[in-house]
Amino acid sequence: LLLSILFLNFSVAKSQKITFLESEHDFGQIEENGGNVSHTFEFINEGDSPLVILSVKPSCGCTTPDWSKDPIKSGSKGYIVAEYNPRGRPGVFRKSLSVVTSDNKRSVIFIKGKVSR
Repeated sequence: LLLSILFLNFSVAKSQKITFLESEHDFGQIEENGGNVSHTFEFINEGDSPLVILSVKPSCGCTTPDWSKDPIKSGSKGYIVAEYNPRGRPGVFRKSLSVVTSDNKRSVIFIKGKVSR
């Protein structure tokens, strides 16, 4: 019985839950020589314990991420910035960023658009 109670208490442990306000951003048409473009994705920690972004991995070297480095308290917002370099990449693109959080869950967000010469 004691073991069951301990297990039940452990399983009701504090949780972390990342919820993005948007999962995809469309830059629309951008110029190849117009310089890098960036978008900030906001998220909320809807869990009841602090959330930490462990890593953000882009699908290619053309995208550079930055993110909230400090723990995000329950109910608070954090951010992930996706910067895209269009130079030498004419045409339609859709790139992903894989986000790993301290609860060992993975989320994916996307940027897309069309690069014109």
